[in-house]
Amino acid sequence: MKPKVLMPKVAAELTDNYLAKKGYDVVTVDNPGETELLTVAPDAAAVMMISKKLSNQIYEQMPNLKVLARRGVGYDNIDVNAAAEHGVWVTNTPGANARSVAEAALMDMMMLARQFRAVDQRTRQGDWAGAYQLMGHDLSGATVGIIGFGHVGQALAQLLTSFGVRTLINARQPVETTLGTFVDRETLLREADFVSINVAANAETFRSIDETAFKLMKPTAFLVNLARGAIVDESAMIHALSTGEIAGAALDVFEVEPLPQNSPLYRLDNVILTPHVGANTVEANREMAMTAAKMIDLVLTGQTPTYAVNQPKMASQTS
Repeated sequence: MKPKVLMPKVAAELTDNYLAKKGYDVVTVDNPGETELLTVAPDAAAVMMISKKLSNQIYEQMPNLKVLARRGVGYDNIDVNAAAEHGVWVTNTPGANARSVAEAALMDMMMLARQFRAVDQRTRQGDWAGAYQLMGHDLSGATVGIIGFGHVGQALAQLLTSFGVRTLINARQPVETTLGTFVDRETLLREADFVSINVAANAETFRSIDETAFKLMKPTAFLVNLARGAIVDESAMIHALSTGEIAGAALDVFEVEPLPQNSPLYRLDNVILTPHVGANTVEANREMAMTAAKMIDLVLTGQTPTYAVNQPKMASQTS
């Protein structure tokens, strides 16, 4: 029998039990987190994860662990340096969910532009005339600012080409592209009607969309965040939304998830809230699960994973 792998049930189903068919001892749970790791499969050599936070204690308690395969792009829930110190690979699945997240961002922009959240609410309340009076705007002719030009940013820019928008791009390393114009962050914030955040959460980006950023934005502008909540200073955002400093926001991610029930965001009418579902499509989940499964197989057969985000020290592979 090959090594034990712990993975989500849905991932096993979406990959048609790819790893089990390769002979691995696959154990499935609803959503692997630290509790499941230490109680269900402490002897696992590999874990396929989503976004639950892991402490560094697991490495001492899981001596066989060789790889943590993140089913998604962000890996801020894992201390990758601590994993490397214990000889554990951390992998992710860049690009696997890019189209799905980009489509969700585009959908959010259109809903904000057309006031469809308020239109839906008034219609359900029987206020047909009131709903009809909520006039929206076309996306065509707007200026869209994309902060970050990785897989999701590029996919979003590509989708926007058919909408007749002006696309501004801010990224650490500008590249040649026909999908938009690279500008500095301040120019993007000043000129964009929609600001879409598409960067990773790290020390550099932590709360980088702050009070200063909101003061630069137009009072008619909208913020769209399907990246990570920690990139935005939530208190500054709530102030900007409450005072009319910006027109509204569509938020799929939050610094604390689930979003606490006492959050003022629930009481704001100019905000669309979704529970971190930007990549939650069958297609994206299948692609992410299969890519993560392949990373596990590479590590456990003594190969270097294609999408490694760390370099383990003296990592011993199991074949």
